[in-house]
Amino acid sequence: MKKSTIVILGVLTLLAAAYFIVKPKLSNKKLEFTYTTLRIGDLEAIVSSTGTLEAINTVEVGTQISGTISKIYVDYNDKVTEGQLLAEMDLRLLQTNLLTARANLAVNEARFAQAEEEYKRNLVLFKIGVIAEREYNNSKYAFKQAFSSKKASEAAVKNIQVNMSFARITSPINGTITERTVEEGQTVAASFTTPQMFIIAEDLSKMQILADVDESDIGYIKDSMKVRFTVQTFPEKEFHGHVSQIRLQPIRINNVVNYQVVVDVNNEKGLLLPGMTASLEFVVNTTKDALIINNSALRFRPNEAMLEDIKPKLIEKTSKFLTDSLTKKFKEATNNEETFSPTNFKKPLPSNYDGFFYKDDNGLLDFQFIETGIKSGLESEIKRFLGGKSLKEGDNVINSIKSKT
Repeated sequence: MKKSTIVILGVLTLLAAAYFIVKPKLSNKKLEFTYTTLRIGDLEAIVSSTGTLEAINTVEVGTQISGTISKIYVDYNDKVTEGQLLAEMDLRLLQTNLLTARANLAVNEARFAQAEEEYKRNLVLFKIGVIAEREYNNSKYAFKQAFSSKKASEAAVKNIQVNMSFARITSPINGTITERTVEEGQTVAASFTTPQMFIIAEDLSKMQILADVDESDIGYIKDSMKVRFTVQTFPEKEFHGHVSQIRLQPIRINNVVNYQVVVDVNNEKGLLLPGMTASLEFVVNTTKDALIINNSALRFRPNEAMLEDIKPKLIEKTSKFLTDSLTKKFKEATNNEETFSPTNFKKPLPSNYDGFFYKDDNGLLDFQFIETGIKSGLESEIKRFLGGKSLKEGDNVINSIKSKT
């Protein structure tokens, strides 16, 4: 009895061991998968962003003097030319000040003439010894003082005349009035800063977009890069532009570092208006007639049974088709339980290498290493297969586990 019991226990132990050895393969065979199909097509790598449309050159027009606006000659959207009169300030107070200044100048001119005449007479008398030196010096000082007063009065008159010229607000450029912030009869004060009266956009047929690009993407942006964008008012219409400037000053938005990129836009049809929000796509790279794989297949993570089943093939293929350094890293990873896991088993690969699962001609699970090219959010270009079978357009690759029984 004892011997038979021992034999039975031994057999059961062997059966249990055999079960656990073949269990991964049994489980793997019961899996059902969903697939995605390789295709031939065009692919773009893009960087997305948003920005605001602005005129390339805008000028804020204001007044350098305080006073009341007596007349405004332009309104919103008016086309103006350089030197055109936009508005006038009330000149009555300035004219009164000018009359006062001119009267003071006349008084000081008379005083200067009197002081000059007295100085010249005393100079002659002092030379022949008729008057004392002190009297001569007093007349000389009075002459210089009168001269200075005369010059100050002339400057006061000139200053008021200049201010009167500032009372005529003219356009510094050819352009379009995009904003008017004043009304006739309004009083403006220019004691500290120049009050803004108008904003003039130089040429709305050429505009620019100021786009904020995340620091993780700014390295892909280059001068003259093509850009396409849409605006909310024309959601079905695609507009185009190109990068004209990458500004180096960082901007922190919600604790994320961004850089401002300037995109030049042709607006000859006048559809785009200042202030519109643009949704941009910077075209980083393009490829045509490439073999393309859906990224879901590259992101697919096998279960432990699949990974254990495919492990010998992975080791064999790395030895045949990858470089010695990559082979070494991959073999080290396969011998480590932490690194050889459904999540981490592809980590030893460089960023331009990847791989996917598929069923071979015999219906058995297989894995293929590839070198990737352009990547978009949904798809990636297969530049070449790293040995093994080269799949073609229409072939199916695994992108998820459908069910498990």
